[in-house]
Amino acid sequence: MAKKRKSSSSWEIIYMDLMTIIMVFFVILWSINQGKDIGISETVGDQTANMVQLPGDVLFKPGKSSMTKDGSDVFKQLFSANGQSVLSFESNNLTKRMLVVHGHTDSDGKKSENIELGFARALAAYKEIRKHSPEVVDHAIICTHADNSPKQEVPKFKGKITKEQKRVLRAAKSKNRRITIEDKVIDRIQR
Repeated sequence: MAKKRKSSSSWEIIYMDLMTIIMVFFVILWSINQGKDIGISETVGDQTANMVQLPGDVLFKPGKSSMTKDGSDVFKQLFSANGQSVLSFESNNLTKRMLVVHGHTDSDGKKSENIELGFARALAAYKEIRKHSPEVVDHAIICTHADNSPKQEVPKFKGKITKEQKRVLRAAKSKNRRITIEDKVIDRIQR
């Protein structure tokens, strides 16, 4: 009987040692990945060089995705000087520049329609940039945010609201309807 216990306990010790080694292996793998961003920065950029936020109410009529005349003028002023593009995507072999165009909406309406509206507005903004900088085609990412990344939280009012509350509500929603353009620099060297 004593021999049976000894032989069965030796496989248990080997099994526990093996499990300990496997756990140590996974802890080492986990610790190697700490501090390394393996998420969105690998595809969108490592660092934002510049960011411009444009109010959607100037660029688009409410609920629409076609650019207004004033909106086109804003893009012309931002991305063109004397008929020449102000964008330059030239960089060294170690980095690559990208423009990320974000279309944001407020929380009015259906979420699915807001996703489409945000994307359509971001696409319209991209097309305006492309008018002044044709090389942006190889350096653009278009994103949509249907009220999920508000610039200003919209207060919740219940029941009948006052004129002042309506004003506050309109102002908050107005800030959330916007186009954000990021100039991203991507590190081509994998760390």
